[in-house]
Amino acid sequence: MNKKDLISRGYFPKELPPPFNTNSFADLASSSTTLLNSCSKNPAKLYYHNHVRYGSFRRKLGIPNPVSFLQISHLIEENWSNIQQIINKSKFTKSKPIHTPHPQRSRSISPVLKFSFIPVERAKNRITGRYILQTDISQFYQSIYTHSIPWAVHGKLIAKEKRHNLNLFGNKLDKLLRNSQDGQTLGIPIGPDTSLVVAELLLCTADVELEKRLKSTCSYPFKGFRYSDDSEFTFQNRADAESALSIIQQVISEFELSINPEKTKIVELPCSLDSTWVLELSEYKFSEDKLDQMRDIVRYFDKAFELSSQFPKESVLKYAVARISSKLKNIHPDNWPLLESLLLQSLTIEPSTLRDSLFIIQDKQKDKYQINWDSLEEVLNFQILTHTPLGHSSEVAWAIWSAIVFNLPINKLAAESISKIEDSTVAILALDARRRGRIKEGLNTTKWEQFLVEDELYGEQWLLSYEANRQGYLSVTEDYVAKDSWFSQLKDGRISFYDVNAPLIIPPSENSGPSGED
Repeated sequence: MNKKDLISRGYFPKELPPPFNTNSFADLASSSTTLLNSCSKNPAKLYYHNHVRYGSFRRKLGIPNPVSFLQISHLIEENWSNIQQIINKSKFTKSKPIHTPHPQRSRSISPVLKFSFIPVERAKNRITGRYILQTDISQFYQSIYTHSIPWAVHGKLIAKEKRHNLNLFGNKLDKLLRNSQDGQTLGIPIGPDTSLVVAELLLCTADVELEKRLKSTCSYPFKGFRYSDDSEFTFQNRADAESALSIIQQVISEFELSINPEKTKIVELPCSLDSTWVLELSEYKFSEDKLDQMRDIVRYFDKAFELSSQFPKESVLKYAVARISSKLKNIHPDNWPLLESLLLQSLTIEPSTLRDSLFIIQDKQKDKYQINWDSLEEVLNFQILTHTPLGHSSEVAWAIWSAIVFNLPINKLAAESISKIEDSTVAILALDARRRGRIKEGLNTTKWEQFLVEDELYGEQWLLSYEANRQGYLSVTEDYVAKDSWFSQLKDGRISFYDVNAPLIIPPSENSGPSGED
């Protein structure tokens, strides 16, 4: 593990459009000791990006200030062997964080087991049991108490006795995490790979205590595994499962966490290893005959829409659309308008399908299929007009990027709507779209200009404050970045967090599986 790779592939959330990357920052951070030594010890604020998951479910992605992330990644690099020792004590975790070399996986740190293999783990786990206990932690990342990190690393007694000793790794990590989120002790950011490490430090320590208590309580042998904050344990009788639930609640409460009652249940075996809708959609085949293929496409989407209504809390339509790109490669040209219309319909009713729908459209554009550009332009502008009043910044950001990719105009009404969002990703994309001629009128930058001050470099809109200055998107009376002793090093090093020369592509989403993969 090294901080260069962690910053390059583990800093920005994977959900952001492709131009947002931290490669140049990683290069500077790994080569300059001055940059690390001159980091401010004062708190900075997280930049929050409102991300769509599926249905009505959303997630606030948290992107730390680069001054904070540099310090956190350096600390993790220094203590990686210690972290691994703590995590290796758990016999339950299947989400152990491992350093994954590029290009094996896109992220610097990933769970050791891919989510798609969870049904296999369930099968092995249920061999000798009659009842399973399934549970997860309510609002896990958002409810992590940063002071509990030293408890997990050093033990509660030592951590409380030496709570002010910053020579202890746990105390350092607690302090840096709090500094990265304006001093807040509740929650850690969703998105960076470092949060996976912190989460597993806590949960693996809880696993050790849980195993000890279960062994002393259960009447018969049990099996179990955990993937992130989702757990499944198998027991030979219901009484042991009920006792185990009580013990799990006790253990996680000692870390100031709580069980999610909506996702906690005791089920008598046998039961399905995977969601029933996954089985239905995954078995679907498409004919290569023109007429039969047309009927298959209609039936497939009819089934997907039906299952989406039956399972509104799961990512049915997202999964269905993502599967198209691999299962329907040889679409007959006469059937393309039908599929295109269904993809655009899916995009409109379920915005989490946007990336996969447009990935397919771009792929077919390369294959010389006729794209309905008027319909696509209408849908993208509709996405912007629909989601900007709701503050749904991820839908707006991807719609703007898609307009850039496909060279489509963003109309005046949509541009006026974009102007009202306070979101760095949206603002930077919109300013780039204007530079490229995709936005010709309606964009009002007054709201964003308030962030073009030195103090905001450590505020919630730090990304816009730095990048708008670095790219010269908005005029300012003075170069406030040059006045800041730390960010001026980034500017002098020509560091950018938005690559204006990034390839014009729509990559497919990485998480298109059943509920829980996200």
